[in-house]
Amino acid sequence: MDLRLVIHRGLTITIAMLMSLVPILIVLALFWPTLSDRFAPDELLILLLAIVGLSLLVAPTRDIAGKVLDKYVYRTQANFRRTVRVASQKLTRVLDLKLVLAVVSEAVVDSTKPEGVAIYLRMGPRFSKATPETRHQGANFDAPQAVPAVVVEALSRGRDLLVTEEIARERTAESQCLHSELARLNWALVLPLRSEDTVIGLIALGPKLSWDPFYPQDLDLLMTLANQAGTAIKNAQLYTQVVLANEFIENVVATIESGVVAIDSAGHVTMFNRAAAQLTGLAAERVQDQSADVLPEDLGALLRSTVADGLERTQPEIALPDGTVTRPVICTTSPLRDPARVILGAVAVFSDLTPFKQLESERQRAARLAYFEVLASSLAHEIKNPLVAIKTFAQLIPRRQSDALFADEFSRIVTREIGRMEHLVEQLRTLSRPSDRPRQRLDVREPLAQAVESLRPAFDEKRMVIGTSLGAEPRFVLGDHGELEQLFINLLMNALEATPPDGTLSIELTATGDHVTVAVADSGPGIPAELLEHVFDPFITTKQRGSGLGLTICAGIAAAHRAKLRAANRAAGGALLTAEFPLAVAAQATSEVRDRDVNARA
Repeated sequence: MDLRLVIHRGLTITIAMLMSLVPILIVLALFWPTLSDRFAPDELLILLLAIVGLSLLVAPTRDIAGKVLDKYVYRTQANFRRTVRVASQKLTRVLDLKLVLAVVSEAVVDSTKPEGVAIYLRMGPRFSKATPETRHQGANFDAPQAVPAVVVEALSRGRDLLVTEEIARERTAESQCLHSELARLNWALVLPLRSEDTVIGLIALGPKLSWDPFYPQDLDLLMTLANQAGTAIKNAQLYTQVVLANEFIENVVATIESGVVAIDSAGHVTMFNRAAAQLTGLAAERVQDQSADVLPEDLGALLRSTVADGLERTQPEIALPDGTVTRPVICTTSPLRDPARVILGAVAVFSDLTPFKQLESERQRAARLAYFEVLASSLAHEIKNPLVAIKTFAQLIPRRQSDALFADEFSRIVTREIGRMEHLVEQLRTLSRPSDRPRQRLDVREPLAQAVESLRPAFDEKRMVIGTSLGAEPRFVLGDHGELEQLFINLLMNALEATPPDGTLSIELTATGDHVTVAVADSGPGIPAELLEHVFDPFITTKQRGSGLGLTICAGIAAAHRAKLRAANRAAGGALLTAEFPLAVAAQATSEVRDRDVNARA
């Protein structure tokens, strides 16, 4: 059997009180005969009760007197457990650094009653005073803004604490220098504040107001408080950094014009800035901490997909309704990861494209107006020259109508000038008429070879050396044979006219990836640098009799075939014109032909 005897604390106090009466009872027993002879029985009973009562009041009276006197001589008897418990409760309930420092300072002052207390924290390379020191009135306690270097060095060497009286008994030069500095500041005790074995601050205490030394139980209590304070101060510093970082991020996110939405791994919205509320028409209070289902469908789907696979996504344009209008936005999503690369959520940044589209529309309108201005001016110039000649001859008809030589000259020149205008009009019709010919899968080498063959006599007449490299394998593109042949003829004619006699001309076909490139290079003077960016604009030419529409027509044909036409100058001299076509596959050609047939029947 396991028997346990439980004795109430009140019983132990009663037994102690009775035992304290034993010496008095022994004295009374010794003097009882004498007392019984001199006092009456009732007087003897009163005396006995008085003695017992006074003996019982000795201890409480002593305690009360001690407390009253200790109050005036600044002596304290700290309750170790209560002090640690209360300080721990307060330190675990606050995260504000100033409140933590106030709790630590209050606990130290209440438990030891020093002349002064100052708390220092590491700020960069030195320890600076974190709060105003607590100093007793009239006390000689100095608390400079920064801790002397000799004190910092002593704590950095791993000393648990610095007690001035103990350091005074050490005989080394360093100890004497340290003691001198502590005595000058009137610091009786220095407690380090540590976090993860790193000194992050210190507590400097002056001597006790009672001039008692710091007893071992005082040091144990203060070291316990310092250890708890170190952890609490570090947590408060980290919390302050997090709060400042969050405020900075929130201020940045709130001021940018792009919408920012973040969700966690569970799909709940954790960030929703002002621009996001404006673009989606949703109130931040309604969205915050809610499921991503409350977001517009396209935006929520992108965020959930990014959380699921951790891949970044960019949608150049999605429709984002806000309840009244639907805006085009560009949206980018990125995963949020922790240092272990675990996905914590995703963030989406989206911007309204409406202003950019309006600007682009205005730019295109301005470009079209500028284009038509150039076109009208160039047309007027090109038509004016033939009309001047025709007008001149028409004015001479009344006076020279009987002159046979004049009639022949009139007929020849008027016919030539009208032919020039007809050619100009035909080129304009080619430039303005959209191509509606069906596209077929064809080998781009065929129209290129036929264009070279068509201009072979002209090349031979100028004694030009033609180099061709078309490759042995077919290169299929989607296009119209006739239009491509016209494109290549215009490119070759441009090179032919720019190349002097006995010059060279190279034609090369190359395939890279899913594109095929046709390059035409001549040995002429090249394209003037100021015209290089405008060489495909209408009526831009370096030839005396050129219309300036040949390369413009080439650019239109290339655009109809989804090709990119570029112009450059070679380092060795001469111009280089390239046309880059997307390669076609059989399935793509079949699909486009089938769609074209369906549209034609419709």
